[in-house]
Amino acid sequence: MSDVSSPDAPPLRPWTVEGFELFWAHGRDARMVAPVVWPDVVGQWPAASAPVVGRTAYLDAIANFLTALGDFSVEVTDHALNGDTAFVRWIVRGDFAVGPGQIVGVDRLLLKDGYVIENHIHSDHPIFAELAKTHALG
Repeated sequence: MSDVSSPDAPPLRPWTVEGFELFWAHGRDARMVAPVVWPDVVGQWPAASAPVVGRTAYLDAIANFLTALGDFSVEVTDHALNGDTAFVRWIVRGDFAVGPGQIVGVDRLLLKDGYVIENHIHSDHPIFAELAKTHALG
């Protein structure tokens, strides 16, 4: 069996919206994402100067985002899957250091054989600009 903790290991299980919901509702450990992403995954965060490339950088960006949020809840309000493209609309609620206590956004995921090859996160909440200043998201 492959060790998915290695940056070059192939993914172990396909991405699903149910897994997305489970991670944001209960997991909150960025390493939980590793089994569903390709080693060369690309993540584009709002306000980031450049995308993060590679499993390690992608998981680090997720971990930094989780740390910045503190205590929060996530609701997946809608999703769609069309071939190798998935969209997930979500609302994050919490007491954030900047901006309103609700972040609304959409993840657009490109899949290859069911695994995430690219994730583009869309949101205009000010927390992303704050995190971009520290390069926490790439």
